[in-house]
Amino acid sequence: MILLFSCGEDDGGDSGASNPADVAKLMNENLILPAGSFEVDPSSVSIDDSIIINDSGGNSIPLNSGQQMTNQISFNAPNGNVNAVGMRFGTTGPIYFVPINTGGATAGTGNFQFALQAGICDDLSSICHDIKCYEFAQTSAGAISRGNIRDVAMLCGNCDEPSCQGLVDASDCGGLSGADGNPRFNLTWSGSTDLDLVVTDPNGASISFLSPSSNSGGTLDVDCVGDCLNGNSENITWPNTGPKGVYSFYVNYYVGNSTTSFSVVVRDKGNTVLTKTGTLASGDSATWSYTKN
Repeated sequence: MILLFSCGEDDGGDSGASNPADVAKLMNENLILPAGSFEVDPSSVSIDDSIIINDSGGNSIPLNSGQQMTNQISFNAPNGNVNAVGMRFGTTGPIYFVPINTGGATAGTGNFQFALQAGICDDLSSICHDIKCYEFAQTSAGAISRGNIRDVAMLCGNCDEPSCQGLVDASDCGGLSGADGNPRFNLTWSGSTDLDLVVTDPNGASISFLSPSSNSGGTLDVDCVGDCLNGNSENITWPNTGPKGVYSFYVNYYVGNSTTSFSVVVRDKGNTVLTKTGTLASGDSATWSYTKN
């Protein structure tokens, strides 16, 4: 799996970190994990080479600051019971573990939620670097596995950075298509499937390709049917500020023949306030809400 970490609110200052090692250190310092997580100094524990971390593979997944993601770490430990799985950005520093069960298991998958602090981009220069994410398992005896590597494409601008080539699509580097707004809902996906974005404003009016505008000032200004050259995107925005209240939004699988990954970014008052990712198959849809204050 390749995680695309996107900082939409980078201040672009020259004083921010830009070296990959410094960026990895900042990411570790801004890592948010569930209650009960703990740090382990890898130099203070034994390494059990019989523990294997399986690479699950997968497609690129956009990761915005403040967004919760699920990390799935599959393991096989024939000589011990695994009771925690962990992660670390970069090659140095402590490993951050999350308990997965009290009894331990010799094989399975550990799942946990993680995120990066919403303000991390304030400390980063405009960068795009290939950051390594290492995944680990720990047994009840305290031994840990060697790290299994996953690539993390850290995006804060400057997408010509050579270390990111091959990790990201051109559409990932071009920003969100369409106009910003208060609020603004932007859907992106890859492949030839036709996905549709539908947003219902607090007044009960729905905006989609069937009804591209509302009396509250919302408009669908970008509409793709799976064939957009610069990446598929749909954008529903209130450029002059929409009404306060609850906005319901959902993604609908309209036409296609394959399961499709997608991302929805919600922005308001110049900030990314919510990001939702997932996959849809034919006949599926997914619904969420955002409350504008």
